[in-house]
Amino acid sequence: MTEPGSQRGGPITILGARRTVHGSARIAVGEAVRDGAAAWAVVLAALVGLSIVNGAGFWSPANLATVLNGCVVLGLVALGQHLVVLGGGIDLAVGSTATLSALLTAMLINGYPIRTVPVLLGMVLLGAVIGVAHGLLVVRLRLPPFIVTLATLYLLQGLAFTISTTPAGRVSSALSGFALGRLGPLPYALLALVLALLGVAFLLRRTPFGRHLRAVGGDESAARAAGVRVPRVLVAAYLLSGALAALAGVLLAARATVGSPTAGQGLELSALTVVVLGGTSLLGGRGSLVGTLGGVLLLGLVTSSVTLLQLPATLTDLIRGVVILIAAAVFVTRTKR
Repeated sequence: MTEPGSQRGGPITILGARRTVHGSARIAVGEAVRDGAAAWAVVLAALVGLSIVNGAGFWSPANLATVLNGCVVLGLVALGQHLVVLGGGIDLAVGSTATLSALLTAMLINGYPIRTVPVLLGMVLLGAVIGVAHGLLVVRLRLPPFIVTLATLYLLQGLAFTISTTPAGRVSSALSGFALGRLGPLPYALLALVLALLGVAFLLRRTPFGRHLRAVGGDESAARAAGVRVPRVLVAAYLLSGALAALAGVLLAARATVGSPTAGQGLELSALTVVVLGGTSLLGGRGSLVGTLGGVLLLGLVTSSVTLLQLPATLTDLIRGVVILIAAAVFVTRTKR
């Protein structure tokens, strides 16, 4: 005698089918998060919404340039953060590094065009040195990356305030022209982000460094056993993060034309946010540059929409927080199941 529900099409079969469908859906969402598609799905929804509310204003060349220009600095910092998080670390000092770089850039150039290139190279070198210091403290002294970079966050910010508590210095007209100029909707400064993106993508996809960095982030002990030089890989990741943050600081100074001791405040949290929203695991070993860029554009759209929709500027952080919570609830939590 056949048990109730065991026959074809019975309740147990249907329930199992439903569970299979739901499980497949969760797997599909998880895959979308991992390859960065989920972040771009949110970006697409934001684009559609802004087009409906104020399409003419949003798609104007001036507004598009504003959105893209706002993505440049965050994008540079996020690329460095992406590398560090991929290796299983974290860099909370990127904002302070950008702040110190912005302040020193303006003060050292001080309106003299001939100083522009040497100062720019010097700031990138300064950021690289800061990154190397982070890496050595992590790999040699075995200190937690969170503690190391949190300490230097305050150290670098304190150093910036020691140098000047008010805006100081002046960048050259050529540097400010590059940061503020545009060709139609495309800002010139976008070139810096594109070149940095191509460089990072090449390192991750075409060099042993990329494979080793993922291996270290996935399982450091296994990577050591396989012959990966873990200290060298991690120091290189922090070096690149510091250099990119310093370059972002140069562009901050160029946009403001002066150096500010608060120029990069909050960049560390914004960069970490877009990296996580892009599908990069905070545990390391897994991440998508495509997703990180989607997160950068998403925050850029949130910031610009406040001005476009003539909302109070005080709502920027509130709206950003709501968007992050919604995106995390819909996408990020799926990767844990």
